[in-house]
Amino acid sequence: MLGDNAALNVADEEILYQLSENMWHPVALLTEVTSQPLPITLLGKTLVAVRLGDEISVFDDLCIHRGTALSLGKVIGNNLQCAYHGWRFNSDGICTLIPSRPTGSIPNKAKIKKYLSQGKDGLLWVCISGAPIFDIPNFTQINDPSYRTVVVPTYDWNSSAARRIENFIDFSHFAFVHEGILGDPEKAEIPEYEVFQNSNTLVFELGVEEPANILKGDRDLSAKLQRLPSTYTITMPYSVLLDQPLDGGKNHFVLFMASSPISQKKTRTFCFCARNYDLDSDKDQEFIEFQNMILEQDRVVVESQRPEELPIDLSEELHIKGVDRVSVEYRKWLKALVS
Repeated sequence: MLGDNAALNVADEEILYQLSENMWHPVALLTEVTSQPLPITLLGKTLVAVRLGDEISVFDDLCIHRGTALSLGKVIGNNLQCAYHGWRFNSDGICTLIPSRPTGSIPNKAKIKKYLSQGKDGLLWVCISGAPIFDIPNFTQINDPSYRTVVVPTYDWNSSAARRIENFIDFSHFAFVHEGILGDPEKAEIPEYEVFQNSNTLVFELGVEEPANILKGDRDLSAKLQRLPSTYTITMPYSVLLDQPLDGGKNHFVLFMASSPISQKKTRTFCFCARNYDLDSDKDQEFIEFQNMILEQDRVVVESQRPEELPIDLSEELHIKGVDRVSVEYRKWLKALVS
C-alpha cells in the first residue's frame, strides 16, 4: 500500500503529466502516415496526422466550422478536406476553400491548430506545446544497412508511460516473470552497476546470465550464458535503447522502444528489434513472436501495479540499494522535473 501522504503526492504525477506537453512523444509509425487521415490520441488530446504533398502535418482532429473530426475527411490535392461541409485546409492548417461560398472571403479564424511534428528513425514524433525540453531519441540502427530491423506490433497497456519504462529497465524480475527465457530463479542476484546521467539520457551497462536463445545465435540451447554487459540508454521521458553484444561482441541484438502517454493511465508503445547477424534468413516472424511472448508476460504484471502512475516520491515504494539503482535515478530525474 502507499503511504499516508499518497494523496499529497498525486500532485507530482499530475504536474509531470502536464509537463509532458513540453516533450516529444511518438504517435505513429511513419509507414502508417499516408494521405488517408490518421486519428491519434496523445495526452488526452485527439489529433489527426496526414501527408499533404511531401509534408506530414498534425492538427487538432476538429474542424473549426462545426467540430467534425477531420480524420473522417480526405486529401484533395495538397489540402485536407472536412467530410461534413468540404472545407479545405492546407499544410499549415489555414482554410483555403469554403465550397458553399467559393468566391467569398475566408474568415481569418478559419484555421485549425497545427502541432510541432517530426519524422525520425521510423516514427512520427509530436510535441503538444511546440517547445520540447528534450531531444528526440536516436535509433541509428534502423538506418544502418548492416542491421536488419523488424517492427514489433504496436501495443497499448493500461498503465502510465513511466511504469512501462521502469518495467523495461527492471532486471530483478527477469528470473521470475520470464523464468527459463531470460533468467533463473535460482540465480536471481543482480551485480553492481553504475548509472550515468547526460543532458537528456540515463546510460548504464549490465550483464546477466540468461538461457541460450537460438534467436541470439546460440548453438547449445541447454546452456546458460553469462552475457557481456548490455548498454541501456534511457532518453527522457519514455524511450529506451537496449544494445546487447553477442558472440564476444561481434554481433548485436538491439531493442528500441518508445512509449507514448495516450492518457495518464494508458500507454501506447512502439518497438523495433534490430540485429546485425542472420541478415538473409527469414526469421523476422520468430523475433516478433519472441518479443510478443515477453511483452504479454510483462503486461499482466505491469497492468496489476497500483497506482498505475509511477510514484515519483521515493518514499512511496521500497527500493533495494544497488539492485534498483536505475529506477531510483529515473524517479529522481522525474522528481527534479516537477520540483
